Amino acid sequence: MIRNVVLDIGGVLVDYHTLDYYTRKGYTEEQALSLKAVTMDSGYWEHIDTDLMPYDWILERMKALDTALAPDIEKSLRFQDGIVTHRAESKDWIEEIRRRGYRVLVLSNFSRPALRDCPQAMDFLGENLGGTGKIGDYGVIAEGILSCDVHTVKPYPPIYAYLLTRYGLIPEETVFVDDLEKNLDGAKQYGIHTILFHNREQVLDELSCLQ
Repeated sequence: MIRNVVLDIGGVLVDYHTLDYYTRKGYTEEQALSLKAVTMDSGYWEHIDTDLMPYDWILERMKALDTALAPDIEKSLRFQDGIVTHRAESKDWIEEIRRRGYRVLVLSNFSRPALRDCPQAMDFLGENLGGTGKIGDYGVIAEGILSCDVHTVKPYPPIYAYLLTRYGLIPEETVFVDDLEKNLDGAKQYGIHTILFHNREQVLDELSCLQ
């Protein structure tokens, strides 16, 4: 029997912006592609989510990849406001999952800058996890693992082990919902059930089939 539903954040509970993060800030698509290549598509982006290196160090390494873009890297990433945006329906969805009898947690690659700079998007996440939601309020999740707190990311095995150990979850009683197949593959190695996120109703339907 499934007792625990673990939700990813970016792409599941909030909209996560990549190329359009830059175009929404006024850059042309060509400029956005260049910026994305030396930031989000670089090997340094993962360091932001693990929070192992100082943010200034990461930005300097990105700037060194294309010095002509250095001012725009600084301008666009010093504050990451808008990198994730609010999904108004997320709290209702969380409560619907709970009404069906499940314990709801999060497991996400998420950075401290995104938590700091996008508070309006994080009202579903408890303050204890870095969000703006009041613990115990409607649609607020107060249990889970963020990569910046444990210094590792999906799909590497340690982050799933942290989740299971910290919250005493039994893998066979747990399902993980993510919008990326590679992150689900990491969970499967521990015997956790998985659902690839397409939309809210599809996830609810698949949950019903797992009973």
